[in-house]
Amino acid sequence: MKKTRLFLTMLLAAGVLAGCSGKSEAPAGSEAGTGSGTEAPAGETAGNAAVKDEVIAVLKGEPSNIDPHGNTELVAMTTQVQIFETLVKKDEEGNIVPGLAESWEQIDDKTIRFKLRDNVYFHNGEKMTAEDVAYTIKRATEKPSSASIFASFDAENTKAVDELTVDVATKAPFAAVYNYLTSTRGGIVSKKAVEEMGDDQFGRSPVGTGPFAFDNWVSGTSITLKRNDNYWGEKPAYSTLTLKFITETANRALEIESGNADIVLDPDTGDLDRLAETDGLEVVSGDSYGMSYIVFSMDDEVLGDVRIRQALSMALDLDSLVETVYGNYATVSESVMPSTVFAYQSQGKHEYNVEKAKELLAEAGYADGLTIELNLPNGSEQQNIGVIAQNMWKEIGVTANISTASTSEIIAAGRRGDNQVTIMAATYSTGDPGHALADFDTRSDGFFRPVDKKIDELLDKGSAAYDSKERAAVYEELQDYIYHQYYMIGVANKTVNYVITDQVENFYCDPGNIPSFAGVTVAEQ
Repeated sequence: MKKTRLFLTMLLAAGVLAGCSGKSEAPAGSEAGTGSGTEAPAGETAGNAAVKDEVIAVLKGEPSNIDPHGNTELVAMTTQVQIFETLVKKDEEGNIVPGLAESWEQIDDKTIRFKLRDNVYFHNGEKMTAEDVAYTIKRATEKPSSASIFASFDAENTKAVDELTVDVATKAPFAAVYNYLTSTRGGIVSKKAVEEMGDDQFGRSPVGTGPFAFDNWVSGTSITLKRNDNYWGEKPAYSTLTLKFITETANRALEIESGNADIVLDPDTGDLDRLAETDGLEVVSGDSYGMSYIVFSMDDEVLGDVRIRQALSMALDLDSLVETVYGNYATVSESVMPSTVFAYQSQGKHEYNVEKAKELLAEAGYADGLTIELNLPNGSEQQNIGVIAQNMWKEIGVTANISTASTSEIIAAGRRGDNQVTIMAATYSTGDPGHALADFDTRSDGFFRPVDKKIDELLDKGSAAYDSKERAAVYEELQDYIYHQYYMIGVANKTVNYVITDQVENFYCDPGNIPSFAGVTVAEQ
């Protein structure tokens, strides 16, 4: 019998979906409470059993740095969430709950006043104050890797009121403000540490307030974190967290099969059924904020004709493609954002019709064929999708020349206008539709090369709508519009997958694929 722990989402009456369990819509008002130092675990407690003093987790790669404002890498965010904390956070059901702020109130439509906890200290011993929060927000709006997420925040009017009170301002009414503050890029940094160390050193030996403190980084091998014994909340049950970097999917699986790891993130979906049958291992899966998609450069001369984009879409048999690439660990996308994101509305599957696709190409002037450039990141997932799409497009006379590069290089090339067609996988960790559709904003530095002002208008309207029904209606209209313009072909709504040993307890299945390990225990064998 397969040992698979599955966390399913539920569709709520308000139309809100969440990742491994629960909802993701943020409150319009304030919440108060004490919170806890760790996420609520999704599993059993360790009880009185002896637990290991070191937990070893395997990441799919090495971060370039672990500064919350220094990169957009998932492996970095997974490391950051152990070290840094945010003003507010999401509980296991997606509700906004206190984090470093114990309470808050909306004092006008563009300002939230947060009351900070009085017992929080950075890993360097400095007390966290409102000045650190205001400094963090300002820094987040300025650094390239966080500026897009914090573009709606008003750094100038975000100010410390007193030592433990801070006003966080936005440039306009911003209904998603709480969701964005829960992002890892909202991790509060020590102003003193950043200014004394400088960005580069801080990114290699960061200082946060979280349950773990940075200890050591062995380039190419691992990062070691130590328990923060001065932590304000519930402390981890173990003293050392080791995060190993293993890029090859087969080797990540081997690491846990051979007993050298307790948790593996981002296993290859092709390995999951086998690993679920392996004695001593479990596969943990749940709905996620992740999706894969094919995107067309919106300012490309050839692809500017919607008939060509539609033809490329209609040539794809997405049912067979998704089954081949993901097996049982994804479903075919029916919109332009993941089904777990607030205000998601199914548009239905793109029609698969090879003959009609040929007709559309002929109408567009390409009856004799068309050659396109398909630029792919160096990931097996995207490359597998790319090869299948390449073969399907051949059936309508389209030749797709494939080239590959790192994800960061693909994104940079897109921003320069050097990508014609690319395939990406994204995780919208805020669970917010404004985040999921942000790359279509012409005012962004999006690698889609956005050109459509109607999308800007709807994004602004949705962002400013505090009423959840009104907001949902705007984003439903926006999804419908983008979907039928064929700017993007959603491929798959993905599950988030982990492999753990059966000695692991209290593992939190995070829909953003950025799990905290603070509450985990691993029983001694």
